[in-house]
Amino acid sequence: MKKTVKNLLLIEDDTRLREVLHQELEERDFVVQSFAELPNLDRVNPPDGILLDLRVGNDNGLDFIKLLTAKFPGARVVMMSGFGSVASAVKSMQLGAENFLAKPVTPDMIVRAFTEEQVSEAPKDESEISLARMEREYIDYVLNTSNGNITQAAKKLGLHRQSLQRKLRKNIPNK
Repeated sequence: MKKTVKNLLLIEDDTRLREVLHQELEERDFVVQSFAELPNLDRVNPPDGILLDLRVGNDNGLDFIKLLTAKFPGARVVMMSGFGSVASAVKSMQLGAENFLAKPVTPDMIVRAFTEEQVSEAPKDESEISLARMEREYIDYVLNTSNGNITQAAKKLGLHRQSLQRKLRKNIPNK
């Protein structure tokens, strides 16, 4: 039987997502400590579960798994990512994560990931993700790293500013 998770450490660099998940998970009776980057682990209350983003700022969340599991043995680790692939899911499992959620995630998906015995959300095979979806996720990532500056993001992407604005106005593909 897996350990029940009630004390959760959330490491997610996206401010809005982190705040929403923090609030939603607290409403589901979790005690949540949330951070935008890897915190000083000596100042963190020992968690039962760790929800970790694959990309934390400029860092790779995979690099944190061993450090977190060494500091908090027995804590259940769940990775999440909008840029997930089968390879990153497998690598995270090899390093000690027990689940991998492909974004967009819902609080219910997270609760299931920490309460169910088996892996509940397998990452999508890259062949199942449409090119439009992958393009949009990458554009969102570049825009986020440019602090929302469309002109700067367009330069990084090698696009004209107007072309990037047109792409952003389109709906986000479901697949």
